[in-house]
Amino acid sequence: MGPMRILIVSDFFVPHYNGGGERRYFEIARRLVERGHVVDVISMGIHGVGEYEEVSGVRVHHLGPRIRKPPLRGPLDFIRFMAAAFRWVMTHDYDIIDAQTYAPLLPAFLASRIHGTPMVATIHDVSSAHGDQWLQSSKTATILERVLMRLPYDGVITVSRSTASALTELHGRNPDGIHIIPNGVDPELIDSVTPATGNYIIFVGRLAPHKHVDHLIEVFSKLVIDFPDLRLEIIGDGVERARLKAMVDECGIRDSVTFHHNLSYPEVISRIRGARVLVLPSTREGFGMVLAEAGACGVPAVAYRSGGVVEVIDDGENGFLVEPCDKEALHDKIKLLISDDELRDRMGSQGRKKVEEEFIWDRVVDEVERTYSFIIARKNTP
Repeated sequence: MGPMRILIVSDFFVPHYNGGGERRYFEIARRLVERGHVVDVISMGIHGVGEYEEVSGVRVHHLGPRIRKPPLRGPLDFIRFMAAAFRWVMTHDYDIIDAQTYAPLLPAFLASRIHGTPMVATIHDVSSAHGDQWLQSSKTATILERVLMRLPYDGVITVSRSTASALTELHGRNPDGIHIIPNGVDPELIDSVTPATGNYIIFVGRLAPHKHVDHLIEVFSKLVIDFPDLRLEIIGDGVERARLKAMVDECGIRDSVTFHHNLSYPEVISRIRGARVLVLPSTREGFGMVLAEAGACGVPAVAYRSGGVVEVIDDGENGFLVEPCDKEALHDKIKLLISDDELRDRMGSQGRKKVEEEFIWDRVVDEVERTYSFIIARKNTP
């Protein structure tokens, strides 16, 4: 198949927000452009940013609301963006639309059906599988997710076998219509970044309830008794930020904990590269891209055994998996790694090896191209 005209619908896009889904779309989109395809992205407006910008050859259109501090949004922002996304799809022609969870799915689906454009849904994870909700209003979230996960899209892309299973078992999706394409990393870019210095462990991700950064803070407050020079770096933003900062103060560890947000991607990678251990105490994770990034950086991880995490971390090989909410085990595994340089180096090397074998962006894009072409051809076959 020749060059495709592709529309990606996402709440945000790089560089204004570097969440896992946004980073995935950026890495895929720029490589698709390099291969001769035309890629448009529609995403929410950003305060102080124009309606159009080009990012590494990707044409990005900012629609609807103007968000001051991504990813923080209100209900009206979602509604305005959904209306603007619907209008855009209805008035533009593409070979395929790829929309990710959650707000982009419904307007893209409705408009694609009316307009006749093939549409694939990119679903990173399924919150109701684990009792963790992606909205604070859990009843609303459960109902909306149930609808969104069951719509008759032309195809579904998901990032792990875990999410694919949840879609099949919880929402009755036909497994034949689900394409599992993992996230990737760019080892060359990672190797070009100078590691930060210092004696610290790190968390990278949204400050959302299901990420359980409060568990990490509690664990760190005990670790710092045995390792007075150890620091904790928390990179990310979200609804939990104020509560977590207050918790740090209550634990009396303010001088040992640093919160970062609005960092560039190279700055994030620099801090991961310099860390002794990356910790992801999340109970809902479709894939856990930061785990693959840590692997590429040669940094072992300790994570809760949840969702797609088990497909990135081989317990005892490139990190440790502990049962969700087992804070004692989380403490013990982090302590073991920061105490044992040889173990940490060995696990870091295994992490790099696994990434090079399984999670490289160019291979991911090969799969995305094949999936788009397959869905377009099937849709156009009488």
